Amino acid sequence: MGNKEKNKVSIDRKCFEEALKLRNSSIRKLGVVTGGVGWSEKTIRRALIDGQISSELLDDIAQHLDIDPKYLSGKYHRNAEKYEDPYIRALALYNLKAERYPYLLKQQRDKIDDHFLYDRYLENILIIHNLSLKQFNNLPFEIRKKMQLELEESICRVLTKYFDKDAFGKELYPDIYKLHNDIDNYDPDFKEPPPEFFEEMMREGDNPFADTPIK
Repeated sequence: MGNKEKNKVSIDRKCFEEALKLRNSSIRKLGVVTGGVGWSEKTIRRALIDGQISSELLDDIAQHLDIDPKYLSGKYHRNAEKYEDPYIRALALYNLKAERYPYLLKQQRDKIDDHFLYDRYLENILIIHNLSLKQFNNLPFEIRKKMQLELEESICRVLTKYFDKDAFGKELYPDIYKLHNDIDNYDPDFKEPPPEFFEEMMREGDNPFADTPIK
């Protein structure tokens, strides 16, 4: 029972219902065997009554509805409510719309086997083409950087040929070249401050809404 409780996370009914309306879905549709999320309608309704849901179910629903699970959990709204200034609080809440928080945000936050998304992205490209990460790492730094820039430039060129907008409904260009610019500006000698530095900076900044995407 204890482990089940540990796996429980919050779910916000209003955010959930907003997402359902946006995707023209319903609890009944989510609960069906074919085309649903693989969990019963009864389980979903019980979670909404309790305000607590298993993290696995929340993620399954979020994927199905293409909504960031943090949005469904009400986390962004709870952060917005922390603003003391009523005008800023109202503005922050007003700008929270389900369509601005696709599941892509969760995927971008994720680590896989303690590796960031880009690490796996590059490694998978190499593996698919029968190359190893070790081969890549054995190259001189300047060659590795040149290869990554050329690779990213080619990928961006193809993607902009077939897509005009990103998952947020924004124009794909020029933001699609952000990774290319990051690679170009990367300095191997730069020492990133420890996590404690950023935690202290956040405390001093007193910005409870910092992890919400700015639109």
